Amino acid sequence: MQQPTCKKVRIRSTQDAHKIFYAVQKGLLQMVTRRLDADERQALHSGCIYAWEERGPHSEITGLGIERFTEGRRWSPSRVRDEFLFYYEKYSPPSDGSQVGTGSERHPPRDWDPLVKQTYSVWVETEKGRRKWHLTAYFTQQTIDQLGTIDDIPPVRDLIVPDGHFKSTRVGKNRSKSDEQNTRSGETSKPASTVTRTYAPFPSYP
Repeated sequence: MQQPTCKKVRIRSTQDAHKIFYAVQKGLLQMVTRRLDADERQALHSGCIYAWEERGPHSEITGLGIERFTEGRRWSPSRVRDEFLFYYEKYSPPSDGSQVGTGSERHPPRDWDPLVKQTYSVWVETEKGRRKWHLTAYFTQQTIDQLGTIDDIPPVRDLIVPDGHFKSTRVGKNRSKSDEQNTRSGETSKPASTVTRTYAPFPSYP
């Protein structure tokens, strides 16, 4: 069975993500090389982190890369926070044929703890050329504070990632939009602030 790149870990900042990518590049952590099968989807839980490479133009020859990472769940539209995208799991009513589909069954049970999917993407230069790498992490509101960090992984926490080694795929988009807004408002651009939150506001359920 294919294992996650990390388990029982949360991503606090892009620096955490870069260290995981760098650990993968150094062979300290394993990258996911294919989509999750049925058993692997069932095993997915809060704290699982998957690093994977997007399928490139020569993938037909090499057979490497994943076109799109899926795990069989329904998600809300993405919400942006800093360089991350967050998706909130949508409740899917039971598919059992015995269920008639009453109004109460269409709402999640009170003890349902939906997942949040956190994603981050970078460009990286490899021996085989420029590649697009992704990090897909999962957590829930009830378990986020119980998860560890990369500081709990000795081989990873001590890594020093060279400046500019990984370039966020969203940097250009964010800068162009902010520069345009600043120009219109007459403000000068300011350096990005340090990430102070680990996850976007969580939706409430009845």
